[in-house]
Amino acid sequence: MTGARRIVVKVGSSSLTTASGGLDADRVDALVDVLAKVRDGGEREVVLVSSGAIAAGLAPLGLVRRPKDL
Repeated sequence: MTGARRIVVKVGSSSLTTASGGLDADRVDALVDVLAKVRDGGEREVVLVSSGAIAAGLAPLGLVRRPKDL
């Protein structure tokens, strides 16, 4: 990875959500802070990929858990 110009970080939903399934804003903020420092170093492009989009939308939709189908 020493010579990599682009780093892709894939983070699963369980790493970004609370025990009740809602988005954990503190975890997201902490992750973004770390990745921003890497990017701001100027030598690497950082791409964050997450499967947490559904988890992030639960609370705004008034859902307490992920639906079995959409």
